[in-house]
Amino acid sequence: MSINKVSENLFFIVLEKKLPNFRFSMSPWVYKDEEICFLIDPGPLSTNDILKKGLDNLKITKDTLDFILLTHIHMDHAGGTGALLTSYPKAQVICHPRGIPHLLNPEKLWEGSKKTLGPIAEAYGKIPSIPSDRIEFQENFAGNKIKAIETLGHSPHHLSFLFKKYLFIGETAGFHFPIGNHVYLRPATPPIFNYDIAISSIDKLLDLNLTDYKICYAHYGMSENAELMLKIARDQLILWTDVISNHMDKSGKKDFMQQVIIELKKKDKYFANINLFDEDSRKKEEYFVGNSIRGILGYISKKSN
Repeated sequence: MSINKVSENLFFIVLEKKLPNFRFSMSPWVYKDEEICFLIDPGPLSTNDILKKGLDNLKITKDTLDFILLTHIHMDHAGGTGALLTSYPKAQVICHPRGIPHLLNPEKLWEGSKKTLGPIAEAYGKIPSIPSDRIEFQENFAGNKIKAIETLGHSPHHLSFLFKKYLFIGETAGFHFPIGNHVYLRPATPPIFNYDIAISSIDKLLDLNLTDYKICYAHYGMSENAELMLKIARDQLILWTDVISNHMDKSGKKDFMQQVIIELKKKDKYFANINLFDEDSRKKEEYFVGNSIRGILGYISKKSN
């Protein structure tokens, strides 16, 4: 666990844990000042102990955490929320309306996660329920200081949040990872994925003219120019969809995935930085690269039928 301070009041906590076949990494955001304190995407149940230590180090007590904001309900982002609430009795959870029923009664979400992720879901930990009086959706809250924006595509229950000059993006603009002087970027497009809705969500954010905003990724870290990074994410999503479309006739062949990745590395300079990862990190990331390709492939297949 490491705590990264990006401004006087804003931090992200890197949660790392060795899971089957790869090392999990997530970076919940924490903001605190004299008026408000909130946490974004606390992560899965299995890292709650790590997160709690980070919050303790930031001197966030049971009486000071006002909100837990969920960009979406995927278990790596939200799975530990219900258990975390027992330590922070005043915190209110803000979630997309479509996600709330799944967190009130998470059994279906849990079973679906196990089916999709297999042993990885078990390693994340079972999803505890959230009491109905502790979770809601508000478009504007905290005295209208925080605005929730529907940004679907990565999931059908995805929100981004605007606060001061920060855009907390979740996975709307993909996976972001700084490596030295380089940046690694990849679309976050798991099955079931809708390209048109994802592009529309990015366009919605671009219409807000966020040039002087900083963009805060769930996976992970921050970049200075939100508008520029949104444009890069949009162009990358178009490129990946075009490349995968061009390989559709080979989608049933054994080397399909390898051939797509080879071409993406040639055409996408941000994705090509996957070669800069250490072996363990690259192995983890290759799993999610495959998941992103499968999501786009599923969208193209469905649209062509």
